[in-house]
Amino acid sequence: MTVDVSAVERELARIQRELTSTEVRTSLFNLVIFSPDAEKTMADDALNFLLGKRAARVIHVVNRNLPESNLEVSARCFVDAHRRGVCFQEIVITNGRDGAGGAPGSWVPLLVRDIPTFVLWLDTISDRRELLSHAQEQAEKLLVDSEHSIALGDSEQEVLTALREIVVEGIPVSDFAFKRLRPLQRIVASAFDAPDRTPLLEQVTGVRLAGVSHVAARLFSLWVAERLGWKAQNGAFRDRRGRVIQVRHQTEVDGCDGEVVLELEGGETVDVRIQEAGCADVDFPEGARTHPVMVVPTSGELLLEEVDNMNSDALYHAALSVL
Repeated sequence: MTVDVSAVERELARIQRELTSTEVRTSLFNLVIFSPDAEKTMADDALNFLLGKRAARVIHVVNRNLPESNLEVSARCFVDAHRRGVCFQEIVITNGRDGAGGAPGSWVPLLVRDIPTFVLWLDTISDRRELLSHAQEQAEKLLVDSEHSIALGDSEQEVLTALREIVVEGIPVSDFAFKRLRPLQRIVASAFDAPDRTPLLEQVTGVRLAGVSHVAARLFSLWVAERLGWKAQNGAFRDRRGRVIQVRHQTEVDGCDGEVVLELEGGETVDVRIQEAGCADVDFPEGARTHPVMVVPTSGELLLEEVDNMNSDALYHAALSVL
């Protein structure tokens, strides 16, 4: 596959002229998406949410079992309130068995220079480290979804270890799997805000999670461990007093959509149960109950948040440091 950059730019300009006769907003950033064909739908859903909100150059490298790589050019435009066209300039590169589509020489020359480049990685990680390394070299920020990578066949430990190594290198990284836990993290953290409940944190002897994926449970437990100063030890944790803290997980849960139980000394618990429509019930040892609301962000909402923010996810980085 030979990439004629000038011809691609001319074709993009022609398509934009056909789609909108108004002023076209300049691209704010490059977004390079890596995914197998099966995951392109998820990427498209996120991009559809972004359409009309941000202008971008989108390069989608799709791995497919075809003899040769190829390239297609398109665009999507939306006219905003100021009658300006907000467009995605889209370049879809099919990376075939020849590997030419994924090679940096095929997609790096298509980046718009002098604007940020975000890489959204929706592929496996453990068997594509070389391609991921090339992507990291071009990225101001790496966006991943560890849940997707593991669903595609990656080992959980390999994924989290690889992401920790990338974080240590100083590259800003955000993990959508961790971001989706944020509403639950806030509910659990706020349960101990009251002065009379803060001391309960030192009494936690175990954590039980249900209704989430195994990697989500692992990420949540790493977040709890980092916040409370626990150290990882042989699949469990050890707290500041040297006690072993066990974390147990089950995928299914009866009677609600999800549950987090913090086990306390003396057999008492703080129980957070997620109900339908984003409602939650938080039960305390003394019998009190609160009913906060939990709304899990969509992939599109997370993508919009991340491309507006060049900073690292400090909580994620801290959680991975416990590994």
